[in-house]
Amino acid sequence: MLGRIFGMLLGLALGGVGYAILHPGGLEGRIPPIPLGAFESLRFFVAMAAAGLGAIIFIAALMPKGPRGPSGGGGKKRRKGAAPMTIDFNDPAPMAAHDSGATHAHHQAEVAALPPEPAAEEAAPEPVVHSGAPPGAPGAFAEARRELHEHTRAERWSEAADIVRRLSSLAGDDHERTLAAQDAGDFARAQGLTDQAADAYDEALTYARQIGEPSGLADALTNVGDVAYEEQRLETAVDAYEEALALRRAFAQAQPGDLGGKRALALALERLADAREDRGHRMRALDLYRESLDISGALASADPVAYGEDLAVTRRRLAELEAKVLA
Repeated sequence: MLGRIFGMLLGLALGGVGYAILHPGGLEGRIPPIPLGAFESLRFFVAMAAAGLGAIIFIAALMPKGPRGPSGGGGKKRRKGAAPMTIDFNDPAPMAAHDSGATHAHHQAEVAALPPEPAAEEAAPEPVVHSGAPPGAPGAFAEARRELHEHTRAERWSEAADIVRRLSSLAGDDHERTLAAQDAGDFARAQGLTDQAADAYDEALTYARQIGEPSGLADALTNVGDVAYEEQRLETAVDAYEEALALRRAFAQAQPGDLGGKRALALALERLADAREDRGHRMRALDLYRESLDISGALASADPVAYGEDLAVTRRRLAELEAKVLA
């Protein structure tokens, strides 16, 4: 946001310089003449160049940031769960917050093709409500989120956006307010609007802290970290990932038989490792990836079908990082 404000001010300043060069003594003599020396004969062109550059900078500052593609952000890593983000609320796995099914995959956020509708003879599965709201919960809020799911599946983005804007007013408690802010962040991030996503995720984190439920708080922190990582605000990303990792680690220790909790811990370790690597802390990133490898190896031994690919990706990322350290 500060970058946008600076860009707008710089654009206005350059536009003012262009006006001053073109109109010396203007505004009833309030503008002093600006000598151009050897370029005096090109005064008109210099003024237009300054004003044009200012206009370009001002407009660029107003435009929303687009999503980072696979080659964006300095060649970020493609990791496990690397399918692009979708705003289909039927399946929580591709969404940003859900360590149960995805990791940040260099934090790419883009609208993906939605899965086909089930065949007529097949019973459609009951929607899985995003971020943990109980399916079939009574009230206008749950009904609005169900409609949001339907609109996103049908790619009716205008209708979906209208519901996202209304969700917070329908929320009746902090849990629903958290979900409303979470959905708004996911929707904005899927559209590449990272500034709006960051604001929504910050709001979700505020409510999650008030509730104090560890898993929901870890999800909220992860989202804040992911958007900060995309925008290269690495200090903020590291702080959020560190706190989320502590929560994941505590849960895994308290529930050692929960494989989903262990996978969430492995993914939290890798998120933090990536942010640490980008800050230049490669040895710390190595330690984090090695810890994740131990967890991924145990998970793959317990269920090769479900966790074998995770193990392969973690091994590859660890090998890449080790090669950089030795180079």
